[in-house]
Amino acid sequence: MKKEIGQYLELCFPDFEQGLKDEILAIADLQLLPPDTLMMDIGQKVEIIPLIVSGQVKVFREDEDDHELFLYYLGPGEACAITMICSAREGYSKIKAIPEEESRIISVPISKLDEWMPKYKSWYYFVMDTYQDRFEELLKVVDGIAFHRMDERLLEYLEKNAAASQSSIIHKTHQQIAQELNSSREVITRLLKKLEQRGVVRVNRNQIELLV
Repeated sequence: MKKEIGQYLELCFPDFEQGLKDEILAIADLQLLPPDTLMMDIGQKVEIIPLIVSGQVKVFREDEDDHELFLYYLGPGEACAITMICSAREGYSKIKAIPEEESRIISVPISKLDEWMPKYKSWYYFVMDTYQDRFEELLKVVDGIAFHRMDERLLEYLEKNAAASQSSIIHKTHQQIAQELNSSREVITRLLKKLEQRGVVRVNRNQIELLV
């Protein structure tokens, strides 16, 4: 496993100093997460920093009535800033994270978050860049809810999904999209039909092809 972790560190986190990589190798575990596994739940105590090395993880909020609000995707070379922030304060997660495809993570004890900040510049910059990138993603979510029409939010969601998976094919049902955009299946179906008429997408059973 150590050899495999080392290979993933070289591939996904090449900017980490060798001393940092050595420390990660000494304490980290490599976890394989099947699709739809609950990686992090709201209210769960945060005990690890998950460094994504393969696959795609969806991060979202959920209320008591199971309404979802999609936040962002995590891919190889990334970590969840919200998890880091929560651990630094109360220690309990404010988000849910679920792999949408088979994913691998290097899990690092959360105690190392602060310990490595003054010790390794590459870790400091990685954490700061993670905060900034995810903050910008959250601003887009807020802007979408406050200022954009649902058809614009839907197209942005499809583009973001395609970019995260590096594929123009989005394997989602209309109901799944509606849940993540806090809308209804009927509204999403109607808007997808309009996008298809405009030549923006091609709608098939349980999948949508982005054409632009």
